Order: sequence, then structure tokens, then C-alpha cells
Amino acid sequence: MATGGALLGWSIAFAIALAGPTQAQMPVRYAVTYIELKASSVPAGRRTLRTYGASSHKEYGSLLFEVLEETGRQNRFAILEAWNSRDALDKHYRKESTSRILSRLATMLIAPDDRRMYEGLFTSASSNRSASGLVYVMTHVDVMPPYKDACATLLKVLQSESLRDHGNVAYNVLRQEHELNHFTVAEIWASQQDFEKHAGATHTVSFRQKLLPMTGALYDERLFTEIQ
Repeated sequence: MATGGALLGWSIAFAIALAGPTQAQMPVRYAVTYIELKASSVPAGRRTLRTYGASSHKEYGSLLFEVLEETGRQNRFAILEAWNSRDALDKHYRKESTSRILSRLATMLIAPDDRRMYEGLFTSASSNRSASGLVYVMTHVDVMPPYKDACATLLKVLQSESLRDHGNVAYNVLRQEHELNHFTVAEIWASQQDFEKHAGATHTVSFRQKLLPMTGALYDERLFTEIQ
């Protein structure tokens, strides 16, 4: 279990990475990777992912590299990363050390890992909560191409309203490169209870109702905790 200080550090790093670039900086770029391990490989895979996260976070250009474990599905993980430029992100995946560790993980997988590249669309500062038990929510939102702008507008409104919900630590909307009708919403909540209240809030329900006619795939919302 992470300490309060570590959780505070995660929140601060998450806020810095997702706060977007200043005028003098290159655009921050993001990647989200979903990983499914064989049940028999979970202990070894978890150790490998923990090592991968610790080493990758130290690389030049890395703003955030967090490995998360899906709640209730111990064989499913997500990696959320932010880099100070697309060049830094690409260099990471060209590194020999990255290739070695991904090759090791490949022998443990049920299916190939699913990695997608993003730009920050609507981002926010963190409230810097340091309590334990934080809940991380990663949601893939896929709409039909003609609705990409309408979906972005809905997500902007939802983000603005969700930032005021009790227990929200961060709420950020990422848009997939070259697939502008695909979005990922990355959230942090102080507790499971806070997230559930947000999920049932009027503005969240309204968003889901307005989104449904636009969707091109199932609304994919997954809850995570920090890797143990």
C-alpha cells in the first residue's frame, strides 16, 4: 500500500503532467496501455510492471508513468504515462531496455497490450489530497466520427461540473491522436463512495443520456488502484 506522501506525490505529478504545456514548451503527449495477464503470470507480471514503472519514470522527458491494477480483476492493468513531447514518448519505446521488458511481458499476456497515444484536451489541476484509498477511473469514450466535436463539448461540460464534486482529485479528458472521435477520461477520486456519488449525480446521468445516441462502442469505464 502506498503511503500518504506517495499518494500526494502521485496527485501532484498527475496535475503537473495533465495541466498542459506553457507557451514555451512542446505539447505534452500521453499514452494509455491496457494489459491482460494470464492468471498464472500475475505475480511475476506485477513485479515486472512495478520495475518497469519505476525505471521509466526516471527517463528524460517523463512527467508521469503510473501502473494501475484494475479493481476486481487482478490480471488486468493499465499504464498511464505523460511525456514532455511526442519525441520523448517515441524515444522511450525505441529504447532497448523498454523492448526487453515488453518482450518479457509478452510471454505473460492473454492478448497483445492495447496502447493508444493522446493529446490533452481538457485538463485540470489536482486538489492534492493525500488520503489513502484513492480511486483511479479510466474511461474510453468512442463516438461515431460525425459526433466528435459534439462529444468534446459534452466532455468539457462534464469535466467542469465534475471538478466541483466532493472528493474529486483530478478530472482530465484526453483525445486520441489520429482518431479524434476516441477519448479517454482519466479521473482520481478520494474514495469509492465519492466516485459512486459522482456517477449518480444529475450532471453525470445527463451526460450519459446525451452521449448514447453518439456512441460507436460500449462505454468502457474501469476502476483502478495503485499497483501493489
